[in-house]
Amino acid sequence: MVKKVIKIVFIFFISLIALWFCCAWLLSKIKTNANTIKSQKDITIYVKSNGMHTDIVMPINIDVYDWDSFLDKTCFLDINETHQYIAIGWGDKGFYLNTPTMADLKAKTLTNALFGLGSTAMHVTYYKNLKCSDLIKQISISKEAYMNLVSHITQSFYLNNKGPKLIPHPNYGHHDNYFEAKGTYSIFKTCNV
Repeated sequence: MVKKVIKIVFIFFISLIALWFCCAWLLSKIKTNANTIKSQKDITIYVKSNGMHTDIVMPINIDVYDWDSFLDKTCFLDINETHQYIAIGWGDKGFYLNTPTMADLKAKTLTNALFGLGSTAMHVTYYKNLKCSDLIKQISISKEAYMNLVSHITQSFYLNNKGPKLIPHPNYGHHDNYFEAKGTYSIFKTCNV
């Protein structure tokens, strides 16, 4: 009887993973409304991946938006005027804070992330420069599309009376930090959506 239950749970888990990959493949084939915005594409942003997680990388200060007006650089250990780009990613808080490498991944953290049982966080990283590679892709967008992106990102942060709410945590580097976020991460709503 116990073997039968284990087998059913195993099949369910494998089916769920297969369903996720099928949905990810199918939904990635749907065309977006890229043709509806006819304005000039004059802002360059980047999509940066580490193979599992995706960040949006934007210039810190351009004529249409200044990220310094939203994020306080004093929340970071070593940021100065030589930093030209800001990368922002949204994800499962437990995964972000407790999994610096995949070797540190725990079953509970993975389960919470897959099934939407945890809270979320915004990971913010500053960069001095950026070069395109297999994991960093450049995209040109219009000012209107950029402001829509900025609006979506800023609305994803949980705000208190001082602005984005910092998560006290020994961050992984001098140029990054974590902030409380809105929403629930799950296998169907990931950082790559």
